[in-house]
Amino acid sequence: MGVSASKAQRARRTWVGVIAGLASVTVAATVAACGSSNTVTARPTGGAAPYSGQPSASPLATAGTAAQIGHDCGLIPAKGEGSSSQIGTERAITAASRNPQLSVFIAAVRSAGLDKTLNSGRAFTLMVPVNSAFASLSRTQIVHLHNSGDLLKIVRYHALHARVSPQQFASGDRPVTLLGKHLTLSKSGSVYKVNGATVLCGNIKTANATVYIVSKVLLPPG
Repeated sequence: MGVSASKAQRARRTWVGVIAGLASVTVAATVAACGSSNTVTARPTGGAAPYSGQPSASPLATAGTAAQIGHDCGLIPAKGEGSSSQIGTERAITAASRNPQLSVFIAAVRSAGLDKTLNSGRAFTLMVPVNSAFASLSRTQIVHLHNSGDLLKIVRYHALHARVSPQQFASGDRPVTLLGKHLTLSKSGSVYKVNGATVLCGNIKTANATVYIVSKVLLPPG
Protein backbone atom coordinates (compact mmCIF):
# COMPACT_ATOMS: atom_id res chain seq x y z
CA MET A 1 0.00 0.00 0.00
CA GLY A 2 1.36 3.44 -0.98
CA VAL A 3 2.15 6.18 1.47
CA SER A 4 -0.59 8.44 0.06
CA ALA A 5 -3.16 5.65 0.40
CA SER A 6 -2.14 5.10 4.01
CA LYS A 7 -2.48 8.80 4.75
CA ALA A 8 -5.90 8.86 3.10
CA GLN A 9 -7.06 5.93 5.22
CA ARG A 10 -5.76 7.56 8.41
CA ALA A 11 -7.54 10.80 7.51
CA ARG A 12 -10.74 8.87 6.84
CA ARG A 13 -10.51 7.03 10.18
CA THR A 14 -9.89 10.33 11.98
CA TRP A 15 -12.92 11.94 10.37
CA VAL A 16 -15.16 8.94 11.09
CA GLY A 17 -14.09 9.19 14.74
CA VAL A 18 -14.82 12.92 14.78
CA ILE A 19 -18.34 12.66 13.38
CA ALA A 20 -19.10 9.61 15.53
CA GLY A 21 -18.23 11.75 18.53
CA LEU A 22 -20.39 14.58 17.23
CA ALA A 23 -23.33 12.23 16.71
CA SER A 24 -23.01 11.07 20.32
CA VAL A 25 -22.93 14.68 21.49
CA THR A 26 -26.08 15.45 19.47
CA VAL A 27 -27.99 12.49 20.88
CA ALA A 28 -26.91 13.28 24.44
CA ALA A 29 -27.91 16.91 24.05
CA THR A 30 -31.30 15.93 22.64
CA VAL A 31 -32.00 13.51 25.49
CA ALA A 32 -30.92 16.05 28.06
CA ALA A 33 -33.08 18.73 26.49
CA CYS A 34 -36.13 16.47 26.62
CA GLY A 35 -35.63 15.29 30.19
CA SER A 36 -33.79 18.05 31.98
CA SER A 37 -33.50 21.80 32.16
CA ASN A 38 -29.73 21.58 32.61
CA THR A 39 -27.55 23.21 29.97
CA VAL A 40 -25.49 20.78 27.90
CA THR A 41 -22.09 21.88 26.67
CA ALA A 42 -21.02 20.08 23.50
CA ARG A 43 -17.37 19.10 23.21
CA PRO A 44 -16.56 17.94 19.67
CA THR A 45 -14.10 15.08 19.26
CA GLY A 46 -10.66 16.10 18.10
CA GLY A 47 -10.40 19.58 19.55
CA ALA A 48 -10.18 21.80 22.56
CA ALA A 49 -13.17 23.05 24.51
CA PRO A 50 -15.69 24.61 22.09
CA TYR A 51 -16.10 28.29 21.44
CA SER A 52 -18.21 29.73 24.23
CA GLY A 53 -20.24 32.04 22.02
CA GLN A 54 -19.23 35.02 24.15
CA PRO A 55 -17.16 37.79 22.57
CA SER A 56 -13.72 38.23 24.07
CA ALA A 57 -11.22 41.01 23.92
CA SER A 58 -8.63 40.47 21.24
CA PRO A 59 -5.03 40.29 22.45
CA LEU A 60 -4.10 41.33 18.92
CA ALA A 61 -5.64 44.79 19.13
CA THR A 62 -2.25 46.41 19.80
CA ALA A 63 -0.24 44.10 17.61
CA GLY A 64 -0.82 45.77 14.27
CA THR A 65 -3.86 43.68 13.32
CA ALA A 66 -6.45 46.44 12.96
CA ALA A 67 -7.39 44.93 9.58
CA GLN A 68 -8.85 41.86 11.29
CA ILE A 69 -12.61 41.90 11.87
CA GLY A 70 -14.94 40.16 14.31
CA HIS A 71 -15.59 40.33 18.04
CA ASP A 72 -13.64 37.21 19.00
CA CYS A 73 -10.17 37.52 17.56
CA GLY A 74 -9.03 36.22 20.93
CA LEU A 75 -9.33 32.88 19.11
CA ILE A 76 -5.98 33.81 17.57
CA PRO A 77 -3.16 33.89 20.15
CA ALA A 78 -1.09 37.05 20.38
CA LYS A 79 2.17 35.14 20.04
CA GLY A 80 3.59 31.66 19.84
CA GLU A 81 1.84 28.67 18.28
CA GLY A 82 -0.95 29.76 15.94
CA SER A 83 -0.24 33.48 16.29
CA SER A 84 -0.73 35.89 13.40
CA SER A 85 3.00 36.30 12.97
CA GLN A 86 3.40 32.52 12.58
CA ILE A 87 0.41 31.69 10.39
CA GLY A 88 1.13 34.65 8.14
CA THR A 89 4.11 32.72 6.79
CA GLU A 90 2.31 29.39 6.37
CA ARG A 91 -0.10 27.86 3.88
CA ALA A 92 -3.81 27.95 4.77
CA ILE A 93 -4.42 24.40 6.03
CA THR A 94 -1.08 24.22 7.82
CA ALA A 95 -1.84 27.57 9.47
CA ALA A 96 -5.40 26.62 10.51
CA SER A 97 -4.18 23.31 11.92
CA ARG A 98 -2.19 25.27 14.53
CA ASN A 99 -5.43 26.26 16.26
CA PRO A 100 -7.17 23.46 18.25
CA GLN A 101 -10.51 25.32 17.97
CA LEU A 102 -10.47 24.59 14.23
CA SER A 103 -9.46 20.92 14.38
CA VAL A 104 -12.80 19.45 13.28
CA PHE A 105 -12.83 21.35 9.99
CA ILE A 106 -9.18 20.49 9.37
CA ALA A 107 -10.05 16.80 9.89
CA ALA A 108 -12.84 17.22 7.33
CA VAL A 109 -10.47 18.83 4.81
CA ARG A 110 -7.98 16.01 5.18
CA SER A 111 -10.63 13.32 4.97
CA ALA A 112 -11.97 14.94 1.79
CA GLY A 113 -8.43 14.86 0.38
CA LEU A 114 -8.32 18.61 -0.19
CA ASP A 115 -5.50 19.56 2.19
CA LYS A 116 -2.79 19.51 -0.49
CA THR A 117 -5.03 21.29 -3.00
CA LEU A 118 -5.83 24.11 -0.58
CA ASN A 119 -2.26 24.38 0.67
CA SER A 120 -0.99 24.73 -2.90
CA GLY A 121 -3.71 27.17 -3.99
CA ARG A 122 -2.98 30.84 -4.54
CA ALA A 123 -4.85 33.93 -3.32
CA PHE A 124 -8.09 32.28 -2.20
CA THR A 125 -10.38 32.59 0.82
CA LEU A 126 -11.27 29.93 3.37
CA MET A 127 -14.30 30.08 5.65
CA VAL A 128 -13.44 27.90 8.68
CA PRO A 129 -16.19 26.87 11.14
CA VAL A 130 -15.14 26.82 14.79
CA ASN A 131 -15.38 23.34 16.38
CA SER A 132 -18.64 24.02 18.22
CA ALA A 133 -20.31 24.80 14.87
CA PHE A 134 -20.18 21.08 14.07
CA ALA A 135 -21.63 20.13 17.45
CA SER A 136 -24.69 22.24 16.65
CA LEU A 137 -25.51 20.25 13.50
CA SER A 138 -28.58 18.04 13.56
CA ARG A 139 -28.19 14.27 13.71
CA THR A 140 -29.39 14.04 10.08
CA GLN A 141 -26.78 16.55 8.95
CA ILE A 142 -24.04 14.67 10.79
CA VAL A 143 -25.11 11.40 9.15
CA HIS A 144 -24.70 13.09 5.74
CA LEU A 145 -21.09 13.84 6.62
CA HIS A 146 -20.38 10.09 6.54
CA ASN A 147 -20.83 10.32 2.75
CA SER A 148 -17.50 11.23 1.15
CA GLY A 149 -19.26 12.94 -1.77
CA ASP A 150 -21.28 15.18 0.53
CA LEU A 151 -18.22 15.91 2.66
CA LEU A 152 -16.23 16.96 -0.41
CA LYS A 153 -19.03 19.32 -1.49
CA ILE A 154 -19.27 20.89 1.96
CA VAL A 155 -15.52 21.51 2.19
CA ARG A 156 -15.43 23.00 -1.32
CA TYR A 157 -18.33 25.26 -0.34
CA HIS A 158 -16.10 26.82 2.33
CA ALA A 159 -13.38 27.87 -0.14
CA LEU A 160 -13.53 30.74 -2.63
CA HIS A 161 -11.54 31.49 -5.75
CA ALA A 162 -10.13 34.85 -4.63
CA ARG A 163 -9.23 36.74 -1.46
CA VAL A 164 -12.37 38.27 0.07
CA SER A 165 -12.04 41.64 1.81
CA PRO A 166 -14.17 43.08 4.65
CA GLN A 167 -15.45 45.69 2.19
CA GLN A 168 -17.15 42.92 0.19
CA PHE A 169 -19.24 42.04 3.25
CA ALA A 170 -20.36 45.66 3.54
CA SER A 171 -21.39 45.74 -0.12
CA GLY A 172 -23.31 42.43 0.11
CA ASP A 173 -21.20 40.56 -2.42
CA ARG A 174 -22.01 37.00 -3.45
CA PRO A 175 -18.63 35.39 -4.30
CA VAL A 176 -18.39 31.99 -5.97
CA THR A 177 -17.00 29.00 -4.06
CA LEU A 178 -14.91 26.11 -5.38
CA LEU A 179 -18.18 24.18 -5.51
CA GLY A 180 -19.51 26.67 -8.05
CA LYS A 181 -22.17 27.94 -5.62
CA HIS A 182 -22.45 31.47 -4.24
CA LEU A 183 -22.04 32.61 -0.64
CA THR A 184 -23.96 35.66 0.62
CA LEU A 185 -21.90 38.20 2.53
CA SER A 186 -23.45 40.88 4.74
CA LYS A 187 -22.59 43.46 7.39
CA SER A 188 -24.85 45.02 10.04
CA GLY A 189 -23.14 47.52 12.31
CA SER A 190 -19.90 45.86 13.34
CA VAL A 191 -21.17 42.32 12.73
CA TYR A 192 -20.01 40.51 9.60
CA LYS A 193 -21.88 37.45 8.34
CA VAL A 194 -21.67 34.83 5.64
CA ASN A 195 -24.88 32.93 4.84
CA GLY A 196 -26.15 34.14 8.22
CA ALA A 197 -23.15 32.72 10.12
CA THR A 198 -21.30 35.27 12.23
CA VAL A 199 -17.65 35.98 11.46
CA LEU A 200 -15.93 35.47 14.82
CA CYS A 201 -12.60 36.63 13.49
CA GLY A 202 -11.73 37.34 9.89
CA ASN A 203 -9.43 38.89 7.35
CA ILE A 204 -6.68 36.68 8.81
CA LYS A 205 -3.82 36.46 6.34
CA THR A 206 -1.87 33.29 5.63
CA ALA A 207 0.83 32.85 2.99
CA ASN A 208 -1.67 31.90 0.30
CA ALA A 209 -5.16 32.70 1.59
CA THR A 210 -7.42 34.91 3.67
CA VAL A 211 -9.22 33.09 6.50
CA TYR A 212 -12.54 33.89 8.20
CA ILE A 213 -13.49 31.89 11.31
CA VAL A 214 -17.27 31.49 11.36
CA SER A 215 -19.87 30.37 13.91
CA LYS A 216 -21.73 27.85 11.72
CA VAL A 217 -21.04 25.14 9.18
CA LEU A 218 -21.98 26.43 5.73
CA LEU A 219 -24.19 23.89 4.02
CA PRO A 220 -24.51 24.13 0.21
CA PRO A 221 -28.00 24.56 -1.29
CA GLY A 222 -29.72 21.62 -2.89
